Amino acid sequence: MAVYEMLKRMIGEKNTQHIKNIFWNLPIADNCKEKVFYTMKWALKSEVVSRRGKRGEWLINYVDDILALQDLNNSFSIEYPRESQITIKGDDPKLIAFYLPQYYPDPHNTRWWGRGSTEWTNVSKSFPQYLGHYQPRFPGELGFYDLRIMDNIHRQIELAEFYGVYGFCFYYYWFDGERLLDLPFDNFVNDESITFPFSICWVNETWTRQWGEASQTPLIIQNPNVDSYKEFIKSCIMLFKRQNYIKIKGKPILTIYKPMQIPQPEEVISYWREYVKKEIGMDLYLIASLENAEEEKKWQNLLNIGFDACSEFAPGPHLGYMKNITAEKKFVCNTFLGRVLDYKDFVENKKYMEMPKGKIFRAISPMWDNTPRRKNKGLILDGATPQLYKTWLTDIINETQQNNMLDDKFIFINAWNEWAEGAYLEPDLKWKYGYLEATAMAIRDCR
Repeated sequence: MAVYEMLKRMIGEKNTQHIKNIFWNLPIADNCKEKVFYTMKWALKSEVVSRRGKRGEWLINYVDDILALQDLNNSFSIEYPRESQITIKGDDPKLIAFYLPQYYPDPHNTRWWGRGSTEWTNVSKSFPQYLGHYQPRFPGELGFYDLRIMDNIHRQIELAEFYGVYGFCFYYYWFDGERLLDLPFDNFVNDESITFPFSICWVNETWTRQWGEASQTPLIIQNPNVDSYKEFIKSCIMLFKRQNYIKIKGKPILTIYKPMQIPQPEEVISYWREYVKKEIGMDLYLIASLENAEEEKKWQNLLNIGFDACSEFAPGPHLGYMKNITAEKKFVCNTFLGRVLDYKDFVENKKYMEMPKGKIFRAISPMWDNTPRRKNKGLILDGATPQLYKTWLTDIINETQQNNMLDDKFIFINAWNEWAEGAYLEPDLKWKYGYLEATAMAIRDCR
């Protein structure tokens, strides 16, 4: 057993968190605390890679990789898609892609990170951590878009429809009545010309400076009391009434990102159901997001407290099934405190088929690499390609079609546009329309 896991078990989960909180409140400079914390964390896990080796040849190859980025261009989109590549049929799975609205200058981001800060700020400053590391990521046809411009949202919808994506699940940020990053979502909902299906995932967690120098410094706090959680459902009513809001058996779906954090869950969930029924005469369909493998093993517990179903939140539950290849990489950075996992091995050996089965909607990551946010502390799924993604998607479509416990054939894709986490279906300069094309092919192959 790893030393880190042994210490966690000896100290206990609650005490571990208590010790972490004490540490982060010490009167030490934030950048020093972060360096000490992550170095100790990964050292205990024996996953620190602090070697550059003989850098002469490595650096020449690294420079060649960087300079090769100049050859990427957007000429492939001269013949951009103008019509649907697939027509969805009734028996096809419903692929729902998570949608991040953080691509416009929001007042909160201006206050916390500086004027003009958007998700593109992280994406554009990224560099490779090791030889062959695919960074930075450059968008294709859609460019570095601004979501205040409705033409960009309309084209995103068009591309999604063209390639078989059923709908978007918008991240919904609600904090005790205050909403964040609401402008693109509200514009989407209020545009009467948009009929594209959508739902929401309430991101019920406190925001911290985890992408900056002090990962435990709160930016905005998610109130953990019962009254606040009950109040949240009132903000959803008008959304549930929309014709294009995604429903299962006539029930609007609501995904909860951190189901384990709901205070007195039976009471809160019961209140939510009664309130929705009273206000709009509909039953509510609640989906609990499974963030890791341990949560996935306990999926039945979430149904017991009132959820209708669970859904994987990729790639969290899959990480424990992936081979760690961090030590195999030739790093250019001084010390790498993150992890590099083998996407190719995971797919070729179909390790996702070992995941727990039940009333669980499957999920998939086209790619994953959050080093634009985390720098040398990131998580990278190395070796991802459209073809491997298609293999994985094809297999879970077939499994979903055969799972009679599910009330509908949903599969969640993480994500449509998580560029700073390297998880997106949108076209980029390297893969072009490859991930969208792979999505349509997977649907077609499963018919």
